[in-house]
Amino acid sequence: MTLTLALLASAFALAASVVFYMGAPSQRILEKRLAAPVSVGAGCGLSLLSLILFLQVSGPAASVFILITLFMSVWSALPLLMAVLKPGRSRRT
Repeated sequence: MTLTLALLASAFALAASVVFYMGAPSQRILEKRLAAPVSVGAGCGLSLLSLILFLQVSGPAASVFILITLFMSVWSALPLLMAVLKPGRSRRT
């Protein structure tokens, strides 16, 4: 049960970080970025859900640290991955 909660919380955190990234002006996943209210609203909702699930598994400080670490990992790896998958698309909006 604990492993399931941790994996589900991690999936929600990864989804939240991708949604936040898709709202950034320099994102390269979509042709146009997500609207700011959609990106922030969905990202915050998924982050909160992830934090609630992490709190069931570990303490408050560790839960926040895990969530922020997952965010930083995705925000570091996703631009590099998109540069490799879609080379030559170096536009900024």
